[in-house]
Amino acid sequence: MDYTKLNKMNKTKIIGIVLFFIVLGVLFSNNVEAIGISPGRTTVNFEPGLQQDVEFIIFNSEQKDMNVVIYVEGELSEFVSLKNPMLEFNSGEESKPSSYRVNLPEDLEPGTHEAKIVAREVPKDYAHDGAFVGATAAVVTQLHVIVPYPGKYAKVEIKVSETGEGQPIVFLVPVSNFGTQDIVKAKGIIDIYGPTNEKIVTIETNEKGVLSKERVELVGSWDSKEINPGKYFAKVAVTYDGEVASAETIFDYGNLQIDILEVNVKDFRLGEIAKFNILVQNLWSDTINDVFAEMVVLDKQGDEVIRFKSASEDIPGGSKEELVAYWDTEGIKADTYGGMLIVHYEDKTTEKQIKTIVSQNSIKVEFVGATANVVAMSAEGGNKDILVLILFVLVGINVGWFVYFKKKNAISKNSEGNI
Repeated sequence: MDYTKLNKMNKTKIIGIVLFFIVLGVLFSNNVEAIGISPGRTTVNFEPGLQQDVEFIIFNSEQKDMNVVIYVEGELSEFVSLKNPMLEFNSGEESKPSSYRVNLPEDLEPGTHEAKIVAREVPKDYAHDGAFVGATAAVVTQLHVIVPYPGKYAKVEIKVSETGEGQPIVFLVPVSNFGTQDIVKAKGIIDIYGPTNEKIVTIETNEKGVLSKERVELVGSWDSKEINPGKYFAKVAVTYDGEVASAETIFDYGNLQIDILEVNVKDFRLGEIAKFNILVQNLWSDTINDVFAEMVVLDKQGDEVIRFKSASEDIPGGSKEELVAYWDTEGIKADTYGGMLIVHYEDKTTEKQIKTIVSQNSIKVEFVGATANVVAMSAEGGNKDILVLILFVLVGINVGWFVYFKKKNAISKNSEGNI
């Protein structure tokens, strides 16, 4: 018997088994979403020696018994102190508040500085002074400290929106002034390139001033009546008081399958729970199952205030349906908020930029546009599909080895019996 060859086969078999269980563990750990955290980010404008308390909420999504350990990472970690490094949840407890204190130094370099406050689920018998390593769920709320640059300093983005095939495409260009001086005039020039990298058109945005530490949105539109569906590239150059800042993006045009028509909120009082009726239309000829809406509300600095979802609905082909979502506005100020309305269906999403105007007795939602990006597969979903494929391949390999060795053993026994 060739023992060297057999040992190699055994090693290969062991490696396959190990890989099988590693992938299996990754698949199941990726599905764990036991905890949540809000807000996703808090932005603070730098002041020498600033002391400020920042509140956040930990959510027990599965309403189970669990402990959550909280710790700080990032370059600003030495300037952040936690109120509660550990929270204990009992089953039925949906959420708990906590906070941290920011103690800024007298000086920081210009730019954006970050700390990450991490909340991680740990076993109930976890000790404060012990070490724990394992595939547990963790969520993060970010702290951004903005230190202004001397003079005028702008950073820009470009977001692409559209209201449907054959209607104008809207380009949103957020301009943030991270300088110590106000910007008097800012205006964008947007160049659009086609699938073969040829320039198709140049459009201009409106013109606005931007106060120091503030953010505005410039808007430009493109008449898309004669545009073919496909992938396009947009590059914006924003000129502000003799300086230039640029940004770029790739976007898809056409092939929208779910259209977002309108959003209504009735019988509302600030501090109570607002009911959002989100009217959507299925542009497919067949029923789309499990359609739900997600609304993201942002403050004037672009930080997330709240994110909430509707229940799922099945929408017949060509028909309209209302998706209902709820927002508890306790502690919310009357103001104008930015954000995004996202409708999820199958493995795609349709998005619209929104402006939410909250007053004492009403909420009004205005559309700035609906993004043309109907996403075919999220990164998380794509990774899961790849892992599933790998899992099946490894299962096949292990089954093949099992059959091979079973036959080999049978042959060996037969050979011994014939001797």
